[in-house]
Amino acid sequence: MLPVPYTNMNIDHNLVLSQAEMDIALKGISIPPRPHVLVKLDNEMGKDDPDPQAIARLIGTDVGLSAAVLKTVNSPFFGLTHKISSVANAVSLLGLSAARQIVTGLVLRNSVAGQARTLERFWDSAEKVAGIAAYIASTLPRGPRDDAYSFGLFRDIGIPILMQKFAGYRDTLALAERIMDRPMTSVEDEHHATNHATLGYLIGKTWFLPPVLCEAILHHHDQTAFAEDAAISPQALTLIAICRLAEHLHDEYVRMHSNPEWERMGSRVLDHLGLDETEYLDLREELAIMVR
Repeated sequence: MLPVPYTNMNIDHNLVLSQAEMDIALKGISIPPRPHVLVKLDNEMGKDDPDPQAIARLIGTDVGLSAAVLKTVNSPFFGLTHKISSVANAVSLLGLSAARQIVTGLVLRNSVAGQARTLERFWDSAEKVAGIAAYIASTLPRGPRDDAYSFGLFRDIGIPILMQKFAGYRDTLALAERIMDRPMTSVEDEHHATNHATLGYLIGKTWFLPPVLCEAILHHHDQTAFAEDAAISPQALTLIAICRLAEHLHDEYVRMHSNPEWERMGSRVLDHLGLDETEYLDLREELAIMVR
């Protein structure tokens, strides 16, 4: 079982990073503005009685967004028994919160312009990991499927932003993959005076993502995250654990190579999620079929 009932906590962002730290992390870097479609979506979601049809119509005004939403919900990871052909049906089956999070992820992808549009492998991997994370969460008691999916999409959103900013950032990523004794964020800090986790947190804050998602993004490469005295909420830690497992399974079955971070903390991830060896192997077998 999960260590605590999963609830979307309220966290004071200002207690996580100081203004000075934010200024340093953002020096010379532009965060994409929050699109108007999300403002309209939040206005509807903020009503006492949100109208699912109004939300479906709002999504439906963008043909590309509508198609992307249907592609997402019809993936095997969402476990629908039949294909959905209308946005209204998708919103009805998913629920308003899940629909909003999926739309936010898709809109953010489209908003990261320039060089990032050529990163098809990056976006493809992010979508696959998000889908795997959503499925893993759905198998857990009170598992946070919607937040797990969004975290899978958003966790590395700082990477394409940094690729636009720094010509040598790809080399930094390659170097970070070869260094096993420290997290990639420390390598990024050393070369660029910022890192994708900090930047991703600030993007999440700017786009009004749920606070628990922002916290998880900030700490998802923290090697001490699963220590008993770690100052991370159990809810954020659950998202990090789910996505660590999702990344491991994605790397194993899609990219066909091992995940160094899984080697370091895999046992702690499974302990946090309450999965024993048999349950882990069963889940691994189910997902091996889905991703092929």
